Amino acid sequence: MKRFTSICSILFIYILVSSHIGSPGVTFEGLLGNYRVLANINPPDVVPGTATLTVVLPDAPSNIKIEARPVYWSAGLKGTPKADIMLPVEGEAGRYEGELWFMEPGTSSVQIMLEQNGEVFETIIPVMAMPTAQRDMPQELGLILAGLGIFLVILMVTIISSAMSESIREPGEIRNKSSIRRNQIGIALGSICMLLILWAGKNWWDAEANTYSRYLFQPISASAQIETGSDGNLLTLSIDPKELNQGRITRKLSYMVPDHGKLMHMFLIRKGDLDVFAHLHPQRIDTLNYSVSIPDLPAGDYHVFADITRYTGFSETIVADLQIPDQGTFSFASQKEFVLGRDDTFTFSTPVSDPKPLRLDEAIMICGKPGIKTDLPGGYSAIWETETGKFDAGKLYTLDFALFDSDGEPAVLEPYLGMMGHAVVLKHDGSVYIHLHPTGNYSMGSQQMLKERFASGKVGFNNLPSGLSFPDSIDNVIRILNQLSDEERDELLMADMDHQRLYGEEHDEHSMVSFPYAFPESGKYRVWIQVKINGKIVNGAFDVEVG
Repeated sequence: MKRFTSICSILFIYILVSSHIGSPGVTFEGLLGNYRVLANINPPDVVPGTATLTVVLPDAPSNIKIEARPVYWSAGLKGTPKADIMLPVEGEAGRYEGELWFMEPGTSSVQIMLEQNGEVFETIIPVMAMPTAQRDMPQELGLILAGLGIFLVILMVTIISSAMSESIREPGEIRNKSSIRRNQIGIALGSICMLLILWAGKNWWDAEANTYSRYLFQPISASAQIETGSDGNLLTLSIDPKELNQGRITRKLSYMVPDHGKLMHMFLIRKGDLDVFAHLHPQRIDTLNYSVSIPDLPAGDYHVFADITRYTGFSETIVADLQIPDQGTFSFASQKEFVLGRDDTFTFSTPVSDPKPLRLDEAIMICGKPGIKTDLPGGYSAIWETETGKFDAGKLYTLDFALFDSDGEPAVLEPYLGMMGHAVVLKHDGSVYIHLHPTGNYSMGSQQMLKERFASGKVGFNNLPSGLSFPDSIDNVIRILNQLSDEERDELLMADMDHQRLYGEEHDEHSMVSFPYAFPESGKYRVWIQVKINGKIVNGAFDVEVG
């Protein structure tokens, strides 16, 4: 126990708890003072730009004031503007909305503050505000501005020509050839000057547009392939170093830090039918290459999503494609006495092309609401609690799942990598991917790094640790974590998190896990949930159509 306490005190800064990418919004669920709070932040797709913020307090307390402000990792709390007041939404008790300006791209956050009876409570929500779009000027506005520009050019040429002719003609003097010539020269010089100004302005505008285009955020892509060695079949992920030179953010992989005690969380999902799902944790070969033993997965083309977090708090997902050959040419790891890592898991589910009908069952009532039931491996089952089974894009929900054992009794959930549950949301076409937790889809690792950063008072990017020694220190942290028992490690990863306080007494009669989320756009989605029961990781899939 002494060894465990030592690790807690020395290494807590490295124990990070989440990663995300692929959703335009950030969802958060936690405690603000004594109140449960839900928040949804939609960052701007153009930076500088405005983000929309929705804050929901289910208890709808009275006599409170909600304020929020953006806080940048590089600037800290002292370099942050005054907070804006969030306005209550008429007719919706406990709901507040507002807008916030994000002026710089990179790791930032939103600080939400609740004031009641003179006391102020606050929380920090990480936000990766990066430009992802370049807007075109509306045609109507372009025509108006073009017309005004032509008018100003004519006006300026007229002023220059008059200054060279009419303005120097004595009162009453009749225009002569010399005056007319000066006027013509003025028109010519004025036109040349304006053309040069317009040319310089266009070049400046094009340069700024090209610079902005280079800063548009693009996820890091990598190549994934199967390699056969003495230890069986390995999936290797290789990153092109050129992919790390995009934008103003620090994308050096030497600054990666653990997330749930793992350096990388990799998800494999078979394309098309989405019927194969795996959650793996590769090890670092070097800063650009990672490998993991691959389970016995069927042949096909796979999405590869690898979540990472950096020392600066920036979290993102590396994307790749993987092709697994059929058994005729590929020797599966299971044939070489493959042993799945203690935290790795995979599952098979019904293809989305031939889905099992998911209908609300009035006979299934959870907390007074009907549910959608699906069977899980090992005789377990999960029920998605929902009043209608319908979801709207952009609206903040809590996705509530109740877990039961083979006898229909509430299953006893155990922590899985420091959380009472994990979820992955993928749109059928692969355009939206997100890794969810009961606290939201933000990176708790980012949150911890931001809090540490703000407490230190440091600013700028000149005080990063050494990129040469930092990876070795992180690898040592991971080795120590791997030597801990599940109980010791989960206690360390969960730190002071209190999941049960978020659910309330109405859920005491059964085991339940909830995920706050706002589907970013309409379409068909598959949602995988992951929980741990009796020491085993259990996975289940649900399908939903979002309007």
